[in-house]
Amino acid sequence: MSQFTKTIIPAKGLRPTKRNPRNTQFLTTCSGAVGRDNMLQVLEEITRLATDVITDSFPYPQIFVFNRMIIICGETTIYEWESGMVEKITGLEPGSTWRAIESFNYAFLSNGVVSVVRDTGSFTYSISTDVPICNSICNYNGQILVGGFKE
Repeated sequence: MSQFTKTIIPAKGLRPTKRNPRNTQFLTTCSGAVGRDNMLQVLEEITRLATDVITDSFPYPQIFVFNRMIIICGETTIYEWESGMVEKITGLEPGSTWRAIESFNYAFLSNGVVSVVRDTGSFTYSISTDVPICNSICNYNGQILVGGFKE
């Protein structure tokens, strides 16, 4: 199958808003690319995470993709993706679905029954009694807000 090429004159790029009138020569859709640095670039290929180790029923595994880490949660086990799935902490009490938030190399997770933190220096995960057990977590302009505390 031959490659199809069409030159658009004048090349105005993607329309800035859906409210543009018809026949303004803007493109309306972009498939397979994203806008970065004021130009369209191809999306990076994403490797499928092999989560076959986690045999828990739905809604597990839960995958949290952060800026500096990828955390994969089973019902009672937490893994981290480091060019492969690495088990970080096991034997956690089951609760509801996991909530997670990160700040640089720090991570805080809670399932409503137990709270787990990731140490910024050693990158180890541990159950924490210093942070609250909660049912919701939010990052509001760099401030971590938690709600639904367990008494």
